[in-house]
Amino acid sequence: MEDDRKVIGFAEIVPRLQYWTTIAQVLDKQKPLLSKAGNRYQKLTLIDNQGITVEAMIYKSDIEFFRNHFNLYKRYMISNARVEYTPLEYRAHENQCTWYIDNSTIVQAIDEASPPEIPSVFTFTPFRRFYQHIDDTSDIDTLGIVAQVHPRNHRGPTPTREIVIIDNSFMPVILTLWGEHETDEGQTIANIIQSMPLIVALRVKVSSYHTLNLSTKFGSSILVNPPIQQGASLKQWAVENKSQITELIAQKAYCDRAKLLPQPSEDELCTIADFLKFPTKKAYWIQGTPRFLDRSQHLWYNACSNCHKSFRAKPLWKIVCTSCNKQVNVVPRCRLTIELADYSGMLTLDLYDNDAEQLLPFTLLEIQELEDKHQLNYIAIEQAIENTILTCFVKKMMGNRGSGDTEKYTAIIVHKANAPEIISKIPTTPASIATSSTCASSTPGPSTAEAVPKHSTFDSELFTALKITESPTKRQRTDVTDMEQ
Repeated sequence: MEDDRKVIGFAEIVPRLQYWTTIAQVLDKQKPLLSKAGNRYQKLTLIDNQGITVEAMIYKSDIEFFRNHFNLYKRYMISNARVEYTPLEYRAHENQCTWYIDNSTIVQAIDEASPPEIPSVFTFTPFRRFYQHIDDTSDIDTLGIVAQVHPRNHRGPTPTREIVIIDNSFMPVILTLWGEHETDEGQTIANIIQSMPLIVALRVKVSSYHTLNLSTKFGSSILVNPPIQQGASLKQWAVENKSQITELIAQKAYCDRAKLLPQPSEDELCTIADFLKFPTKKAYWIQGTPRFLDRSQHLWYNACSNCHKSFRAKPLWKIVCTSCNKQVNVVPRCRLTIELADYSGMLTLDLYDNDAEQLLPFTLLEIQELEDKHQLNYIAIEQAIENTILTCFVKKMMGNRGSGDTEKYTAIIVHKANAPEIISKIPTTPASIATSSTCASSTPGPSTAEAVPKHSTFDSELFTALKITESPTKRQRTDVTDMEQ
């Protein structure tokens, strides 16, 4: 009897359809995981020749049963998997289905020299947009060239490895591989690093660790040299720019904070009032004028030189850090608490390391020596700080102070500008001078007094050009409205 199987596409496969056969290419194969109920499962993403994808699940002992099947990018002929509509809360589109593959499902590998190219089905986050996902609950997919592989390390019993990836923005970024992602894909990448392999990193996290860092998690996937249409142009770019990529790696540009989080454009800034309304664990760019908050604050503390955990120890003590598990020297770390204000409001902000030191008129060593002698000039510190305009990438998180939880604000990076220099570059016209004089001589209404930060030492009209205070027009409209009321 002849084989009468008819091969159909994914779009035709629906629940209760019997005796169907399709050809599926393995696009993604996640590591086995445990469900909340304690059941072991493995998730596959399959694609057909029309570019339609479907998720398939394998459970319990069937994972071992299919251990030699479903190799990445390889094609298989599959018949009669159990098909069900995906639960509504997990659907990405109407009538989405999930396949359940067990040991009664017919799975046959297709013998071919090389798998066909996978169509453009991924939506990748550009490197320059990573900052939008720092420390939030989302994860991203990205495409990059591996430019460098660091040695294997361990975080407790878990193996880790840092690899440096880059795309055509010339922005190298560290991706940390954890656990099986290190022992499997990490070692594979290390073995072929001379070829500068292409990788697709699926469902990875973006963190503020060392300013900006990518990291795998449970459920992430690392695809090495996938045959995807979206990768061809990037591989060609890497070949044409190999010398420049090599130079960036030699310069350790992946540690250059200003390259990882450069000065934002004006439309990327938000006001302090809006930032305070946003949810926690999300970072935003804000801009304002700083004020030294408290002369009693200690401007440094002793910490791990790698992960910055604080320790009650003397500088240069050699310890094994209980947080990062590395043998390190204890070093002094600068810490500064300021008040940052714009026209909409103000907040208390913690700055660390170079972000704090760049605002101070003394080096950290000088501060320590002057503190010991009780001769630290706080007036000079206040003047140095208040003579600047800061553009800060700030994250909000919950802290535990006193009797309850409070919101805490920490700058991931701070770009400093000298206020007098910026003001000197603002063009002045007779009209603007007249407007400034009129506003200065008029009696401010209640809303105006609240709008301008009380600690600002500069004319509010000049800060209008810097988007730090309200525009004169807006303030005048507000005053008129108040008078009418």
